Amino acid sequence: MSGPIPNPRLVFSAVPNGLPVPGETTTYDTSQTIDLDTVDLNGGFLVRLLAVSLDPYMRNRMRPADVEGDMVAFDLGGTVTGFGVGEVLRSESATVKAGEHVYGFMPYQHYVVFPNMDSSVGGLQALMLSVVTNEHKLPWRYFVGALGMTGQTAYYGLKDISNPKPGETIYISAASGAVGTILIQLAKSLGLKVIASAGSDAKVALAQSLGADHAFNWRTADTRAELKAHGPLDIFFDNVGGATLEAAIENAAQRARFVICGAVSVYNDDISNAYGVRNLWLVNRYRIKLGTDPDLLLYDRMEGFIVIDWHEKYLSEFYATMPGKLARGEIRYVEHVYHGLDAASQGLVDVLTGKTVGKAVVVIADD
Repeated sequence: MSGPIPNPRLVFSAVPNGLPVPGETTTYDTSQTIDLDTVDLNGGFLVRLLAVSLDPYMRNRMRPADVEGDMVAFDLGGTVTGFGVGEVLRSESATVKAGEHVYGFMPYQHYVVFPNMDSSVGGLQALMLSVVTNEHKLPWRYFVGALGMTGQTAYYGLKDISNPKPGETIYISAASGAVGTILIQLAKSLGLKVIASAGSDAKVALAQSLGADHAFNWRTADTRAELKAHGPLDIFFDNVGGATLEAAIENAAQRARFVICGAVSVYNDDISNAYGVRNLWLVNRYRIKLGTDPDLLLYDRMEGFIVIDWHEKYLSEFYATMPGKLARGEIRYVEHVYHGLDAASQGLVDVLTGKTVGKAVVVIADD
């Protein structure tokens, strides 16, 4: 018998006013223990978390429980939840065996007992756990990034809503981020001209190395002028919102398709103080087709782009396609890896302030 061991977790400790504060908004708690040999499973299964994801949408969940949002708010004083991957250590469930790996929404804690595979999060059945296989022997942490929600967002986003055609021009904001770095490469494989923007010269160089036809630093360049010179835009995949969205609308082609995936530029502001896009009337002039993701709070949904809504149509295709592309080197995966759950609080702030490159992931245990 091994006896009780520490079971650290990440706790949502306070609703932030603006940017989250590491050690105040979320805290690393080591007070709980678990005995891996004797903990009661009650027909469920015990999982050792290997890696968890850090994503901009998590900022939107840092609100009071009575404030409505697209996803359920974090439980104040409770364990932070999000996308994770882990190994099953023990199981009394007929649906999963010890030694298998599971992916989905999980508490950010070293060890977790799950009652079943079918538990939903905030009523979202698409976030329940699933068994994942790894025939290409890729690092398991990839399943919270390129082989998880991040990769799915890029993959699905180049399907129905954007409806890309070879030779068209796509503009990708936050191009050095988790979704953007994958999206550049997928867009080029479809024969698109890619315009990319990022927040530093080093990030611009990364976008260019991934295949972007034109990339610029939005902090030092005039976004409107850059898009006018290299557009017009047939597709805009927006991860930023605010003034960037406004500039893209101004430089849209006729019947352009806008996929509003995120609005990281306004996540730390109260909605009443968020940047007000001033040229929405041009949506009519250019006949722009808008699609939205739950992270965007500024616009009515005209055609929703919520990644989990596309699982039924494209998830099997995604897993039949993307692992092989990664294994063969057809997709270069860019990561920003943090080690240890105690680094997660600072890591999330880094994501929200543009200090990460590629996909931010916290490795809790070795594969």
